Amino acid sequence: MNKFKTLLLAIVCANCVAQHEESWIDKSKEQWPAIAMINNVEYKNGESYIHSSFEYAGTGFLIDTGSDTLAATAKHVLWIAKTKSMNSVDLQGNLKKWIMHPKGNPNDSVIATKLINTDSSEILTGPKSTITERDWIVFRTEYVSPNIKPLKPRFTEVKVGESVYYFGCPYKDKKCITEEGKILEIEGSRIVFSLPEEANVAGASGSPIVDKNGLLIGIVGGSATDKFTGANAIYGTSTHYLKKILTKEQPLNVPLISIDNAIKNVILKEGLEVGIQKFNTLKKDKNNYFIYNFSPEKINALADEFVENENYDIGIGLYELSIKELALTGTYTKMANVYLKVDKKDKAIDAFKNAIKLWPDNEEAITGLKKLDKR
Repeated sequence: MNKFKTLLLAIVCANCVAQHEESWIDKSKEQWPAIAMINNVEYKNGESYIHSSFEYAGTGFLIDTGSDTLAATAKHVLWIAKTKSMNSVDLQGNLKKWIMHPKGNPNDSVIATKLINTDSSEILTGPKSTITERDWIVFRTEYVSPNIKPLKPRFTEVKVGESVYYFGCPYKDKKCITEEGKILEIEGSRIVFSLPEEANVAGASGSPIVDKNGLLIGIVGGSATDKFTGANAIYGTSTHYLKKILTKEQPLNVPLISIDNAIKNVILKEGLEVGIQKFNTLKKDKNNYFIYNFSPEKINALADEFVENENYDIGIGLYELSIKELALTGTYTKMANVYLKVDKKDKAIDAFKNAIKLWPDNEEAITGLKKLDKR
């Protein structure tokens, strides 16, 4: 490790130990400083957002590294704020301006310049895109209003049950807001925390997640579900990846290994039961969450593949595994359709009913259930 990187790591890791409560967090919420800002983006060719309905591209905020002030937002806001030709995490020198400011207050602005974690090989959209696994983009800043509070990052482990705040600028709210929740689940870099009733999420992508001491622990990605209660929740990405950016770790943007790739051959060679055993064994090790993507969507993709090849029993078994991980209306619908293929009407009815219970507007499940009722 060269001297520069050693020094940089020392600066970043100064925030890893002996971090104290930020003074502003002890004040009443009405006295807290401005933290969340909206992203206003424009490119040299005049393009800004992919659709005219977007007035701005999510939420942004400032980071205090101890030696510099940087600006950050969610990487997936580039799905909105991009040129038509752009399909990688690379602004290609086409950025005209990236300005952040509190909603309704353009005077307290931040001018972002160079994208630090640019990567022309990191694909933005399509089935090969994995950007939400590392949902941070971080910029150098040219100007920072003294009225915007930069957040000091925390790199120590966060735990289930911790109280957190997020500072966001949802599209439906007139001003940027502060909401409070509790951490429900942690899987590698993914943090799921409770969502206050009636809270708006759209537009809050890129909001900072802050602990009870006022330290930055993550960035908001979007809506989620409390797997234990089925209640609405929010998910975010921890500072694990942010630390890699700040310490200039290479390679930086290594995708997680999709769990379907990890267990497919095992199932083909040794059967479904052994494949599920491997899944459960891998998932028991917390370190594997930084290596594998265990999401239900990946399990469903593998189930879909077996169903297409008429391996219906394996497909159903994988849908059941997916539901144990997280009950999704779409998974129940998929499973019901497979039950119909193997002439198990009663089980198909139960699956359709579970799909509708999770989402009353699931038209495919409603239609499927009506057809079965007429038989």
